[in-house]
Amino acid sequence: MTGLRRRDEREVAQGLLPWLRAKIPNADEIVLPLPCRPEAGGSSDTLFLEPTIREQGRIRRVAWVLRIEAENQIYQYPSVERQYRVMQSLPVHSPVAVPRVLWYEADPSVIGAAFFLMERVDGAIPAPLHNSGGFLTQVTTADRELIWLSAIKVMAEIHSAPVGPFSFLDRPNLGKTGVDQEMASWNSYMRWSGAPLRPVQERGCRWLYDHVPTNRTTGLAWGDARPGNMIFRDNRCVAVIDWETASLGGAETDLGWWLFYDWLASEGFGVPRLPGLGSRDDTIRVWQEFAGRKAQDMEWHEVFATWRFSLVSDRAKHLARMRGSADAPPVDARSPHAERLEMLLGS
Repeated sequence: MTGLRRRDEREVAQGLLPWLRAKIPNADEIVLPLPCRPEAGGSSDTLFLEPTIREQGRIRRVAWVLRIEAENQIYQYPSVERQYRVMQSLPVHSPVAVPRVLWYEADPSVIGAAFFLMERVDGAIPAPLHNSGGFLTQVTTADRELIWLSAIKVMAEIHSAPVGPFSFLDRPNLGKTGVDQEMASWNSYMRWSGAPLRPVQERGCRWLYDHVPTNRTTGLAWGDARPGNMIFRDNRCVAVIDWETASLGGAETDLGWWLFYDWLASEGFGVPRLPGLGSRDDTIRVWQEFAGRKAQDMEWHEVFATWRFSLVSDRAKHLARMRGSADAPPVDARSPHAERLEMLLGS
């Protein structure tokens, strides 16, 4: 995703250094080199920090990640506080590993927006189109299968977390259940986006309301469930990242998003799925084994995921055009997301 307006790295460092000194009062000296940006990412503004801290005669160099709340970004209601709270609660109430969060700051006067700091986790992250490049193309089929199984297991562990500790994600003004709230939220997003609205997106919205599952669940949902938001080491997922769209929409919303993204990274771009990565049916079967229950209403959830992704994609392209990006696609450019939605909805 592209189109995010990013803050100047030098200004961020200048604002952050006195704040860090207040957070680490015993430090004799903190040296903060100019932050750098990760290769991927386009929603929250993200910077890598590697400060050197001298404390009681000892010198340590740390690796941190700074997540800054952005204005005019891809999502309608970005909240780094929400991300921080999810990542703070998950290790306490589930076996799911996330980067350890350090501090959250709501005061925008520090660097111009709210932000939080977390530790950087060593490991490999799959490329956005993981069948076409990145580390998954460079490992054996047996290792790739272990990585895939670990990913599905961790996703199921997210869905086993109790709802209570994540009650701050509840939005009762939008609906009774988590699914109802997600539908209302994304319907609002569609109207808010500013991107030209496609007829198939309006049609998809009507279909979703007309066919909404009878048994709608409320449960923790990661929100952006895909391999590119996981960090792997020794063929195992060691951290789950990017919780910007976490909700109480329930497990199937994540599973549907994972299946859509799996389709996009393979058939959507005409690329064969790498050996060792499970098919759609394999993914559902293995998730059910790890979750200990049957996945419900997956046809609806796959349409829901495809509809949402088409909205997010069009919003990102709209932002890129508004900012005059040289690589911004024209309004009438082909959209595999919209074509997929057309196919799922049928005639």
